[in-house]
Amino acid sequence: MKVLCGYNVNIDAVYQMTKEEISALILMVDKGGLREKLCDAPGEVRSLSDLVAGLVLYMQKGTGGEWFIYSDDVFSFLKDRYYEKSEIRLGGNMGIMANVMSHMGADEVVMNAVGDIAGIRPLMSGGNIIFAGDSVTSSSSAFKPTSSTSSKEVIHFVFDFSRGTKFNVLGTEVIVPRENRFIASYDPINTELTITPEFEEYGLEHVTEMDGAIISGFNQLQSSYPDGSGYIERFEKAHSQIKEWKALNPDMPVHVELGHFMSMDMGVSIFSGLSDTVDSIGMNEDELVMLTELHGVPSEMIRKMDACAITDACVRCVSSTGLKKMVVHTRDFIMSVFREGSSTPNREIRSMDFGVKCAAAFAASGKLPERSQLEGSVKGLGRSKEGTIQLNRLKDLVHGEGFEGGLCGEYRGFSVCILPTIICDSPLSTVGLGDTVSSSTFLRWLELGS
Repeated sequence: MKVLCGYNVNIDAVYQMTKEEISALILMVDKGGLREKLCDAPGEVRSLSDLVAGLVLYMQKGTGGEWFIYSDDVFSFLKDRYYEKSEIRLGGNMGIMANVMSHMGADEVVMNAVGDIAGIRPLMSGGNIIFAGDSVTSSSSAFKPTSSTSSKEVIHFVFDFSRGTKFNVLGTEVIVPRENRFIASYDPINTELTITPEFEEYGLEHVTEMDGAIISGFNQLQSSYPDGSGYIERFEKAHSQIKEWKALNPDMPVHVELGHFMSMDMGVSIFSGLSDTVDSIGMNEDELVMLTELHGVPSEMIRKMDACAITDACVRCVSSTGLKKMVVHTRDFIMSVFREGSSTPNREIRSMDFGVKCAAAFAASGKLPERSQLEGSVKGLGRSKEGTIQLNRLKDLVHGEGFEGGLCGEYRGFSVCILPTIICDSPLSTVGLGDTVSSSTFLRWLELGS
């Protein structure tokens, strides 16, 4: 399989946030200011107290989130305090997905090479990757790096936290309900949705030879930039590239991973804009909540990972657009909702099964296995009990039948497939699992259609 892959790649510095460390950070900031920010979340990092507020808020809920860093001082603090103690990994949705597909058997993966590629290249385990452009810097970034900061330096500080971690904040005990991560991202390149000229040229020259394209990074866009512009112009440049690909190779499937946006309005706008161009869009349950304006399904039911609510939300989104398929991946199950003729239950379940096995293997060991060793690498890990419960609850709604460990049925004229994930109770890291399951599922889906 030959796959085009855009747009965002970076370096992840993964650090396990312990009770002792979050407690130490809380002691560093003004309590009154922290209290205000816990009540009215800033949503971005311009000070140390912003960072601490973000960590506390997401650890309280056990949910994942990402805030951008707009302060060189905070970036320097984080780099000095955590970088050497962190596990340095490949990051960025596109970077992770390109590596997964290459590692798991793609013949050629062409990636939009932005940022510190010299630092990123050694972190990639897959072969057969073409780096289309490796000398790009941002010309009009959301903030200008100072002379002490490389214009190519793109580091996302990923703070993993574990279920059951206890700490005190402002006199209240917090017990983390679920493992997850909070990301503080210093990213003057991907926030521009930078596309290298080489990636543009390669796509136009070779798109007719490609089997598929997988795109991400739209969630890195900012609602506004210092020059007074917004995200629309940057989005439309990328959208135009995808339209050109589809015009030259109409049969090439294009999948987009949505990601978590700065605002619901941005999420809805970009989902709606892409839906009539691309073939499928993937997301997690938190990202599906962002589309409430389109589907009207109560947010609390989606956040609870209620399979019936998620099915209803997906069908409402797909039916109001030209989209062929939506894929939602949660901790406990993965689901696809698709139009008649765009896929088959057999193809969906088999590709999703491959995807959840890749993600489980990565969660358990922190690295991808060789493809020939995939089955063995997940031995001893079981299917999610909650995912199985949700599958059984969905049976009546979709009039479904069991299929290869999953369930396939129909709802309001659309096909629905669900498969419980494979759970690792003590994952080495949660970061990148969504990108791993999405890209490996897409790769296998392409293979099954060839």
